[in-house]
Amino acid sequence: MLAQVKKMAGGDVAGRFGAWWSGRDYVAPVEGEGEAAKAEEPKAAVKEVKPAAVVEAPVAPVAVEQEHVTQTAPERGEPVDGGNIRIRALETLWGEGRLAPGSFALDTRMVDALLELADKPGDMGFIGADGALLNAFAAQSDRKALATEWRTACVARLGVLVPSAVVTRGEVDRPRGFTDQSLQAIASVEAFAYADHKAGLVGRVYRALNHDGRWVFLDTTRRTKKTPAEAFASAWAEPLLSTNDEIEELLKLAGFKSVRKVAVTEQVLAAAKQGYANLSQVLENAAQSGFTGREGALFLQELAWEAQSWRARARALEGGALEMNLWIADKTEQLAPLELSAEMLDVAIQPDDAGAADALFDKA
Repeated sequence: MLAQVKKMAGGDVAGRFGAWWSGRDYVAPVEGEGEAAKAEEPKAAVKEVKPAAVVEAPVAPVAVEQEHVTQTAPERGEPVDGGNIRIRALETLWGEGRLAPGSFALDTRMVDALLELADKPGDMGFIGADGALLNAFAAQSDRKALATEWRTACVARLGVLVPSAVVTRGEVDRPRGFTDQSLQAIASVEAFAYADHKAGLVGRVYRALNHDGRWVFLDTTRRTKKTPAEAFASAWAEPLLSTNDEIEELLKLAGFKSVRKVAVTEQVLAAAKQGYANLSQVLENAAQSGFTGREGALFLQELAWEAQSWRARARALEGGALEMNLWIADKTEQLAPLELSAEMLDVAIQPDDAGAADALFDKA
């Protein structure tokens, strides 16, 4: 299946994807003589062609249960583990242990903020954290990580990626595994974005923290009246985005004395761009991984959904309809502001990687 898609793309997966991502017509490259290959000027406008990652797989429709726990192939009646396939597609695009674009620098900043005021023994809580963030925490601290996960397929995956973590199945707005007033700090990723009962989420986090506890969270917020639905692949849940003011109001009503945030939109966009720059190699590796037949088609479909949704989300982030922030909410008043600035996160993408990404999209 993946080999067929590469054939449909004419072999130039990276070029077609770069044109699609940038909203330009695709111009096929032509081999040059004595110099680098240059693209011929087209005689007529060339219709934009979708890249390999977004070519619809020619397969029969599938029945999908919520969270993609199982998908059934009608022609054989055999269950396919759609949740695991989705996780594999996301990790293939964004990196091992990642469910969305991210970077080691951003993970480290979150962990640093978690541990900054943790001067007493105690466990740390995580809500919706991926394996990369949990491993970054394990590398800096020997405290026990108590993770609550609302996506069924992720529970088992986190157990494999981070054996030291205690992972409990719960709902995004009803996290489980946390004892009241027992945690030094809690980290969450996109919990506000997907929580249905946001006041309930805030209340449970507040109760789980000790008297001087801290909540560090990365979340997407909207600056318009509605959430652009096309910017989210709704395989696990529909997003219910809040505004920054709504989140801050909920935190203050719950009893958090200090609430701060820093914009990390540019860092996340840079990480997304790097993931897309590696897409052609991703497909090469996937074609050699043994994913064929029905599993290969579902894998490709998940990869396509993720590529399409993040392209739309990037446009919304760049246009200001959405934004991403790193928040720190403390149960005690912070008299001396902690150092939290966007400059500290600029190393999310190394210069060489950023240059490679720019070259891909500019020369598509």
